[in-house]
Amino acid sequence: MIKNKINGELTIAEPENGIRFGTDALLLADFASSVKRGRCIDLGTGSGVIPLLMLASGSNAEFVGLELQPEYASVAQQNAESNGFGDKFKVICGNASDHKALFESGRADYVVTNPPYMRIDCGVQNESTPLNIARREVFGGIDSFCEAAAWCLKSGGSFFAVYRPDRLVNLLCAMRSNRIEPKRLRAVVASSGASPSLILVEGRKDGREGLIYENDLVIYTDPTHKTQTEELQAIYSRF
Repeated sequence: MIKNKINGELTIAEPENGIRFGTDALLLADFASSVKRGRCIDLGTGSGVIPLLMLASGSNAEFVGLELQPEYASVAQQNAESNGFGDKFKVICGNASDHKALFESGRADYVVTNPPYMRIDCGVQNESTPLNIARREVFGGIDSFCEAAAWCLKSGGSFFAVYRPDRLVNLLCAMRSNRIEPKRLRAVVASSGASPSLILVEGRKDGREGLIYENDLVIYTDPTHKTQTEELQAIYSRF
């Protein structure tokens, strides 16, 4: 087990051969900053980093994390308790495809997810099985996650996701086919003029048509990636 100190107050334990806390989780937590109260479900919570970041930054919502891999689910619950959020963040071990057995319909105000980005047949397979499951659609793709989100959300509830730009169409189609209307989209780019490396999307269950495409979130001020932008520094300071 490896411990990753996120800031002065938050420390996350992570399985040694598993996926690590990264910029995608941080940016999604910031993108979903409207989650201040109510009930929020994190689909594919991993080590629990997204709910913990949001709680540490002042959210008063009640979080439930769903995690497929038992080791990660156990670690996420331990992280919640060791960081003083055991009363605000509970973890369930299960598959998003089993959402009807795991959650009551229409009870959540928010759903967040940092799902597996890659198809099973995409790229070189990871030697670590837990890492492979976290990165690839071994047990279900974005359709399963959006179907689960739609089941959990009340009408008017919000959905937040981070995803790969080359698979954006899959995400938007899955959202709309499950009555989650895309409402806000923001591309993340390494430097100004670069192609997107991540896409942040917000949707609303039973929402009306109308998508706001926000300005790109730029990570570095220069193409050599040595200096972070003021916006990224501000995001880090909020956590």
